[in-house]
Amino acid sequence: MKKALLGLLFAVKIVSAQVTPFEKSNKTQSATYQQCVAWYRQFVEKNPDFELDSIGKGDCGKPIYVCKWVHHSNSGAALNVLINNNIHPGEPEGTDASMLLLRQLAQNKDLQKALQNVNIHVICQYNVDGTLNRNCCSRANQNGPEEFGFRGNAKNLDLNRDFIKMDSRNAQTFVRYFAKHNFHIFIDNHTSNGADYQYTLTSFITHPAKLAIPLQSIAQQLNTEITSALDKNNWPNCPYVELMGNTPEKGIHAFWETGRYATGYAALHHCIGFCVETHMLKPFPQRVQATLAYMLQALQSSAQNQDAIIAAKRQAQSRSLIPKIIYTQWQLDTNKFTKINFLGYKHAYKNSLVTGHQRLYYDTTKPQTMQVPYYTNYIPTDSVQLPKFYIIPQAWQAVIQNLLANGIEYKFIPYDTAMLVSTKYIRNYQTVSKPYESHYMHYQTQCRDTQQVVQLMAGDIVIPTKQSLALFIAMALEPTAPDSYFNWNFFDGILMQKEYFSNYVWEDKAYQILQSNSLLRKQFEQKKSSDLQFAANSQAQLEYIYTHSLYYEASHMRYPVYSIY
Repeated sequence: MKKALLGLLFAVKIVSAQVTPFEKSNKTQSATYQQCVAWYRQFVEKNPDFELDSIGKGDCGKPIYVCKWVHHSNSGAALNVLINNNIHPGEPEGTDASMLLLRQLAQNKDLQKALQNVNIHVICQYNVDGTLNRNCCSRANQNGPEEFGFRGNAKNLDLNRDFIKMDSRNAQTFVRYFAKHNFHIFIDNHTSNGADYQYTLTSFITHPAKLAIPLQSIAQQLNTEITSALDKNNWPNCPYVELMGNTPEKGIHAFWETGRYATGYAALHHCIGFCVETHMLKPFPQRVQATLAYMLQALQSSAQNQDAIIAAKRQAQSRSLIPKIIYTQWQLDTNKFTKINFLGYKHAYKNSLVTGHQRLYYDTTKPQTMQVPYYTNYIPTDSVQLPKFYIIPQAWQAVIQNLLANGIEYKFIPYDTAMLVSTKYIRNYQTVSKPYESHYMHYQTQCRDTQQVVQLMAGDIVIPTKQSLALFIAMALEPTAPDSYFNWNFFDGILMQKEYFSNYVWEDKAYQILQSNSLLRKQFEQKKSSDLQFAANSQAQLEYIYTHSLYYEASHMRYPVYSIY
């Protein structure tokens, strides 16, 4: 059945009214936004089993469309699949391949039967803003199509970095739709950059370590089945090429995508994500066919394993399986790897005709098969204990609204009250020197924990972690997590001190404090003895006493999300 279905890729008789813009252009062009919408409108008119809906708008004000095929029997639960196209409109193969996919689904009864319990949702062109911003040349390293869209949206945001922070209207639209439909499988279509090699098709799966334990084995099984079946059907493929050095010979490693990325975000919702990465230098028609082949095989393999996938997701969402410890930071294990066969090209160095310096080149007349190290193991380097509840003061509406858009469960504090809670103080952090996706993002964040009585107000938000999205909640609210709302600058107001002192007044008070607090006086003297720079800096000494006194504001550097364990 697998080989038979893959053989149908271009075998179906094409009704003239359903010829795609890609085919009309002799496979040199990707569909524009207007062409895409017009084609889908005509398609659903002729194929009533399909629906075309606007699910919201992008920042440019134009609708984002989804074409749906909901066609399952009443014998069991359905598998919900989401396919995303044009998150980077300069990488448009998915736009055209999805039209071919849905047309075949409409015309082929065997394919319909194979996918009869699968609900397919196709986001036609997610970054509508960038899709409308067409040009010939912004993908300098890419071989076709003749024109394509631009990576940034109307706010010049990379939407594949926006899933946690949700700065764009596109992401807000996506997140609400994603949360509503409880997807099991997610496919995100891209074109790669990087090294040159023989493959047209590379891909990666959400790293299993990021998934809840019940999903890990079925995710690995799916990935193996998909890639093996493609290889048997003349679509040799390899893992997405993330280089350990300058060339593949030194090894490649599995991509670790955090919640800012589409598949990393999907994992936080217990959804198995696949990312298709066709090779930028291969001809555009070949890349479209490769994307189509991958989607068809991914759908087929998912359908054949649908009971296991549905059961695994249901188990992952179970409140009884919520982990007590959440790993927030991971790093690649460079001591552990496997050897994989890799279809590459011989590379060498020669003098550049531009700079006169040595430059790398790949000789495509000399293909070679090599064994390269493949590093897939990631080691957790930081963790937190999951509290029973998080409490967010209502002042932080941007954070609250983002969480609600994801479908979290919550309650309100019913009346003003003082409560003993666990609090965190930001002890240290680094900040990027240049803006990253509209933010001066923090990283290497460190905290110290304490307990305090805080004043809570009626209307503040209480978030229980005994819910299916516990992992998402923790990765968004624990400040040490790489894509936490703290690291995305949502809480930067706490980092600036609001009250200070005048030295000539504080000198006398500082002396009185030291005389009345023997423990502080002892710590102060010890620091002067052990730290010569501190001993030579009178301002630092006054500030030390100030920050250890009742005069220092408790809210400075206090992370305004509280925990109850």
